[in-house]
Amino acid sequence: MHKSESQLCILSEAGEVIERRIRTERARFTAVLGKRAPARVLLEASTESEWVASCLEQLGHTVVVADPNYAAMYPTRSRRVETDRRDARVLAEACRLEAYRPAHRTSPAHRQLRAGLAAREALVRTRAVHLHDL
Repeated sequence: MHKSESQLCILSEAGEVIERRIRTERARFTAVLGKRAPARVLLEASTESEWVASCLEQLGHTVVVADPNYAAMYPTRSRRVETDRRDARVLAEACRLEAYRPAHRTSPAHRQLRAGLAAREALVRTRAVHLHDL
């Protein structure tokens, strides 16, 4: 998952592999995954993962945000050949095999509190800079 685009890899129960690249937008996730039967979805923890996880959960999917530092999840990862498509396939396989370590997810209330504190800190910092200029 990236800020602008995300690579999807869907493994069907029949063994079919469906790969798609979509814009990282709520509407695109809803269009592509909203009508699919509820499934377990594995996302790698990143800046975008919490809102995407929340969106997918609202669509009825069970979402696991995985620790990207868990080496067993990437048994064949090589820096020379790392691509979003290969990473998506590896995550799909790790989801199927349950070969991942869940990352800690903070509650919505805690995220809201942190956002408020970050905004306050930015305001204080801005005010302090302006006072320093006087």
